[in-house]
Formats: sequence, structure tokens, C-alpha cells
Amino acid sequence: MIRRKLLVTALAAATAFGAAGMASAADIKIINQDVGTGKGLDDPTPASPVGGNPGTTRGKQALIVYQFAADIWGAVLQSDVEIRNGATFKALACTATSGTLGSSGTNYIFNFKAPNVPAGAIANTWYHSALADALTHEDGVPDDDDIQSQFNGSLGSPGCLEGSSWYFGLDGKTPDGSINFLNVVLHEMAHGLGFSGFGSLTTGKGYPDDDGTPLNDIYSTYVFSDTQNKNWYDLTPAQRVTAALDDGHLVFTGATVKAEAPLALSTPDVFRVSAPAAAQGDYEFSQASFGPKASSTNLTGAVVQVVSGTDALGCVAPSNASAIAGHIALIDRGTCDFTVKTLNAQAAGATGVIIANNQAGAITPGGTPASPVTIPVVAVSQVDGNKLKANLAGLTGAVTKGNGLAGADAAGNVLIYAPTVLAQGSSFSHYDTRLTPNAIMEYAINQDLVGQIDVDLTPALFKDIGWGINTGTQKLLTCDTGIPTFVPGGVIIGANVLSNVKVLAGAASSVGDYRAAIHAYAAQLAADGLITAGQATSLNACLSDAETQNQYNAWGPGGGTDPGTPAIELTNGATRTAGGAAGTSVLYKITVPAGAKNLVLRTYGGSSGDVSLYVKADSAPTSTVYDFVSTRPGNTETVTIASPKVTTYYLSVSAGTKAYAGVTVYAAYSK
Repeated sequence: MIRRKLLVTALAAATAFGAAGMASAADIKIINQDVGTGKGLDDPTPASPVGGNPGTTRGKQALIVYQFAADIWGAVLQSDVEIRNGATFKALACTATSGTLGSSGTNYIFNFKAPNVPAGAIANTWYHSALADALTHEDGVPDDDDIQSQFNGSLGSPGCLEGSSWYFGLDGKTPDGSINFLNVVLHEMAHGLGFSGFGSLTTGKGYPDDDGTPLNDIYSTYVFSDTQNKNWYDLTPAQRVTAALDDGHLVFTGATVKAEAPLALSTPDVFRVSAPAAAQGDYEFSQASFGPKASSTNLTGAVVQVVSGTDALGCVAPSNASAIAGHIALIDRGTCDFTVKTLNAQAAGATGVIIANNQAGAITPGGTPASPVTIPVVAVSQVDGNKLKANLAGLTGAVTKGNGLAGADAAGNVLIYAPTVLAQGSSFSHYDTRLTPNAIMEYAINQDLVGQIDVDLTPALFKDIGWGINTGTQKLLTCDTGIPTFVPGGVIIGANVLSNVKVLAGAASSVGDYRAAIHAYAAQLAADGLITAGQATSLNACLSDAETQNQYNAWGPGGGTDPGTPAIELTNGATRTAGGAAGTSVLYKITVPAGAKNLVLRTYGGSSGDVSLYVKADSAPTSTVYDFVSTRPGNTETVTIASPKVTTYYLSVSAGTKAYAGVTVYAAYSK
């Protein structure tokens, strides 16, 4: 297996694979790189709890959102290797009206050489670090970060998306003028987990192996050019350069994405022109990221072209305001910001705006308006805009439903973003802006996203590139809530339950406070119609006094249980999360049946601490009486028993001189 670090030119080789183990929910650990800076994730500025986020400083709120996103993806994906995500806030590219919200990617990539190709992988193909670890059940970069992410720390300051701010709520109720941080984190984390290609879009060549040979990557393996009717790697490098700019004709052909597209995408909205006859037909459009959504009730009627001096750019107050009033304003793209054009038309009395592109390809009007936009704004292609402008006399139309799926080609394959002008960092490694509803992995974050409960077609793409997906019902420790972790099409209510349980337990000062908070949350889920009556019953069964005590012990601020309490049951291949004060221990047990072999007992991860693992058959171990022990520095401890007895093994996770939190405890055997 060959490893490469993308951020530097160093090359290293991994020498062995681990044995295949039981699939489990992934554990994603956030590495706070802002510690000690007083900025970003360490910002001490006081803040009031908001939208289900109990943090009382800006830094704590941001960190809670980040861990919430990690717990969502961790619940959905399967891996028995800890995923490390380095995170920080920095000053990213920005202007007063536009900017980069975040960037992220895998730190390392791996390709597998025969005969050491793990099940589900393709030889001589680059894989993202976290996915490679999941496939091999082995950490290819121990104690190093798999993913690196950075977010815009200047948002809302002079010269950087002025008037904007981060929203740190967990409920999706983003106020006007704010940007939902959770949606951005889910998006950026997904890039690091596998939603990106590695080849050059300027040369068309794949990322090189250690001998200089360009290799395929797993994401690009499923990209297809409708125009050239070929898979990405069946194209020549020159043809790939052309295909990357072929707007509306580059698609992802993974079977899962295609199968789930009808579950996630709707019939496209189109602007249907009814007169004059020469312009009649359906016109596809892109919805602006600001203002109300265009519909059959608010974007209908006569269309009038803006006249602003000697042009139709709308960058100054229209000179034909009386003609525009009460009608849809048709405005050319160019010279000034989309929001400026819109506000000028709105002030003139326009009921809506259609932006005509000035170059080939699709656009999504964006920006931060200086004042509220109350009219719908859409954009049409250059070709369609020219047709509308050539038939202005009596031009009338309305939004209605078209045919097919919004964001898919005629064969049902979902479109990849391929603007006619290459946008490094955005082109190719995103879904297209035509997807409706908007997708979490479009290049621009839209206000209507609800990533806390719906991540649309991203898990489908993850499955196509090799990730295992947890499609069963969500458990809280060992209690089954009856709520699916993930539903094809992207709904993740079960993952939302787990993420909220961890947030609420971690913020509660007592188990009583936690019980009150989690019961209120469960009641709200039912009231909002996000779970069925049957699911509400099964969820409430997992919120009994005994179960909430276990949850508070595992995920509360102190974590862990007292050494004298009964052992916590472990099931084969499942994980628990532990924590505790210095000098305390948590006792677990697993019952091994006849015929079992290769019993593996592990601890790993966590935000702090230095635990030790003591194991004994038939009775609880101590630090001096045990059958097996692992006392390495840190929280990564492993005991392997090749031929275990048919009995109950007890595991004591001991804190020693340091408190610990968020440590995963894992037990598995094979037959």
C-alpha cells in the first residue's frame, strides 16, 4: 500500500494490513488547532445558548457544532479506526460581498498494490485516508490527522462578507444574514471523507504514484461525460480538461447515487414562457442564494428588460422604473454584484428578477444584500437570456414544474459541477447547482439546507466509493431507539438523536438536568413529525431512568461510572464511549460463546487522558490482579486473545493520574 501526503511532497509506504474486523459506527475525533490562540474554536467571547447549542462562549459553541457534525457522519459511516480531523479558523479569501467559508481535504491518500488489496477496494486507485483506514481496518497514519479543515474567521468583519455572521445553532433555524456553521462543517468534512477527486483539471492527468505514473482516484472513477459518452478515465487528458468545463454534461454514475436520486431530488422548476410564440417553452433557472424561493405564485407575469442608462446591467436605478413596476425585471449579468441589481429593481417596484448570464454555463446568484430582498431572484443561461431579450414584446411567463429530476441527466445520473470557467476548489468535486432541493455538497451553501436532519445524496456517494453505511436503527449505547440512523435519500434522524444526546448529556450538570433536556428534545421530535408514533415509543423506552443514567455516565461532563457499579455490557463488534475523573475506573464485560476466536479488546480516541486496560476472565480485574494488561501512553490500548475461553471477560478502563473523556471502548471476536 502506497501512502502520499497531499500537503507536502513526502512519500512513505505502509507495510501491512490489519485483519478484517466487525463494522461499527465511525469515531471522528476533532483536533482543536486553535487551543491557546483565543480565536476560532478557542474564542472566549461570551455567547448565549442558541438553537439547541448550550455553549456559553463563541469558541465553545463552534466546537460543539463541529463535534455534532462529526457525530452525524460517525453514526452514518462504518469504521473501526479512529478518524482525526484537524480544525481551525483562519482568514480565508474574502471581499465585502463574497468569500470562502471553509476549505477541507484529506491529508493523505493511499493506493493498494496486489495482492494486498482489501475487500471492496480497487487496485492502483487513490483513496482518501479515512476511507483507506476503514477498508483495511488499520490506521495508515497513526497519531496524525486524516483530514484538515479551516473556516473563515473573518466572516462579518470589514471587507469580508459584511453583514454576515456564523449561526452556531443545531436546529437549522438560521436567521437572515447568518450562515449555518453546521451545514458548512458537514460539507467540508465530507470532502475529507471522500467527496473529491485528486487529478489536475488543467492538465487532465491523474495524481502520480511514487514512480511518477498517474493513477485513478476512487471519486473520479464514477465521473462520466455525457457529451463524449465516456467514463472519466476513458478520456484522454485533453478530453478531461474539456469535460471539466462542459456545464450540465458531467455526471456521477455510481449505482447508489442514481438509485437514490428520485428519493432526494424533485421535478425541476422551470420558467414557462407562454407568449410570444417565438419564445414559448420551458427555461431552466438557478435560484439565488438570497431572497424568497421562486414559485408559481411569486414569479409570474410580464417580463420587462431593465434600462439603466445605456445598458441593461441594473447597476444603477432603472431609468424605466415605471415600466418595471409590477413586473418581472430582466437584467444582464456583469459589472456589479447580483444583490445590487436586485435591490435596484426591487426599489423600482419589480415583483421578481431574472438574471441573464453573459457567458456559457450556469450561475447561482449570491452575495450578502445590504438590505432585505423580498422578491424572488433567478438566473438563466446565456442562450436562454438572449432568446428572452430577442422576444421582449408581450413576453409573459410563470414558474411551473418541468420534467425529469432537477439536477440529473436524462438517464438519471446526478450532475457534477462543471462551470465553463474553471473554479479551482469548486469545479468537479461538488454536485451541480441545478440539484433541487439544494444539496449539502453543492459548491455554495444555501439557506434552505437542513443538514442536521438531511444530508441528501452524500451518503449515497460515500457508499459508491466504498464506505460502509449504517442503515439499521440507531442505538443509544445498547438501547435500540427504533429510529433509522440513515434512510436512503439522505434523512438522518437517528444520527441527529445520537448527536443531540451527546450534546445534552455533556452540558448537563446532573443526570436530572439531562433527563429533562432529553425528554423535551424527544417530545419536540414527535411534535415536528420527524418520528412516527411507534418510533416515539421506542425512543422513550431508551430514556428510562436506568438508560439515561447510563447515557449520562458515558457522555456526561464527568463521564464514566464509579468502580463499584455493575459492569457495562459490551456486544460483539459494538462500541461504547467512556470518560472519567483521574483515579477512577469503568468496568465492562463481554460474554464469549463457544467457537469464538481472536477476541480483540480495545480503547482509542478521546479528547484527553491516558487510560490503561486491565482484563480478566470470570471476575473484575484490578491494577494488580489481571490476566491481560495494556498500559501504553495515551488512550490507544489493545488486548488480543487468540483462543478465548467460553466465559465472561471483564475489562477495566482506568484513568490513572489524568481525567479522560470521549474514549471509545471496543470488543469483538470472530467465529
